[in-house]
Amino acid sequence: MMTRITRFSILKTGIFAAVLYGIFSIILLPFFLIMAIADFGKFAPMMFLVFLYPVMGFIGGIIGAAIYNLASRIVGGLEIYLETEGEHQSQQ
Repeated sequence: MMTRITRFSILKTGIFAAVLYGIFSIILLPFFLIMAIADFGKFAPMMFLVFLYPVMGFIGGIIGAAIYNLASRIVGGLEIYLETEGEHQSQQ
């Protein structure tokens, strides 16, 4: 079954990207702390990155969704092909 993605909700995409980048920043937090401990003068800027990362993900998600929506008007969107397990097994 072919399905076409013609539009993304801009706000929901931004929120999703913010949460995703927030999770990434939590994963990267120990590395930021190690780098901050290595140079005490850079502790505050390194901790600021943990909070800045989700904000930039939100902004990037909004911009990316808006650009995709504009491009999909021209080319018709991405086509993806989906199949269920039963559908795949019945063809064999």
